[in-house]
Amino acid sequence: MRTKIASPKLLILGIVTLTVLGNARRAPADNGCSNTTLRGSYGVHATGTLTAGPSAGPLAIVGVITFDGNGQFTLLQTQRILVSGVPTTLKVPFTGTYIVNADCTFSTEMTNTLNGTISTTEAVIVDHAREFFALNTTAGAPIVVSAVARKQFPGESEDR
Repeated sequence: MRTKIASPKLLILGIVTLTVLGNARRAPADNGCSNTTLRGSYGVHATGTLTAGPSAGPLAIVGVITFDGNGQFTLLQTQRILVSGVPTTLKVPFTGTYIVNADCTFSTEMTNTLNGTISTTEAVIVDHAREFFALNTTAGAPIVVSAVARKQFPGESEDR
């Protein structure tokens, strides 16, 4: 006994639907990070402690760090520290270099342009480069500081 198909159009629609759904592809996987992942300006908030010297005590920082996407950055930070026991506010400019790894971790080396001291940090990029977390890792420095930075202008220089 033969079965009659009610509508050839319905059969074609079913075949097309199965073909499309059967071949659905997922979005390509993220290819990791590189120096170009960090571009544009980020607002920075950091806290920590200076463990020695005349400024020993708590430390708070806010600032703007701007990455060029090619391994260079500038940072202007305002920091609140104790200087000989007196709370003091300082504006400190930095220039520096950064290297981003494929796993979205990165390191920086920055120079305080007022006194020439060099600091290093280790950091991790999160949320499609909208934010990063950083930790000062300067060898021998009497400072323990961690920071969070968030993209100042979402959409600015984002690939996504």
